[in-house]
Amino acid sequence: MRLVEPAGAQGASKSNQIDVVANDYAFLPLPASIAAGPTVFTFANQGKVFHEVNIVRLKTGASVAEFAKADALGRRALIERSVGILIGGPATRPDGRILVNLLKGSTYVAYCQFKDMPEAPAHLMLGMYTSFTPK
Repeated sequence: MRLVEPAGAQGASKSNQIDVVANDYAFLPLPASIAAGPTVFTFANQGKVFHEVNIVRLKTGASVAEFAKADALGRRALIERSVGILIGGPATRPDGRILVNLLKGSTYVAYCQFKDMPEAPAHLMLGMYTSFTPK
């Protein structure tokens, strides 16, 4: 992932841009530091199967480790707010983007809950998630 600050008119508010890139069953690393405030997320799937980036803000006190281990119902109980979802087919980018006002000090998780087959584990369970806390 890379962090891009788009050029804008002087005095206009700026939003950061984070390009989320997926390979099969992993996301490329996020920037080391992500600023709070208006942020645009894009998504590129470089894998051979469908993936999504599903971004959520966790409830205060919820940990990324418990989120990653929980079943679907347990995960929902740990989510304060769903930020958005972008879906990409193999080797594609969706047309849309997610615009969110990231909250300083909150924990966010980006994950993929797709399955390759109905009986297969969700990609999240294969380690396809990452987290960040805006500064």
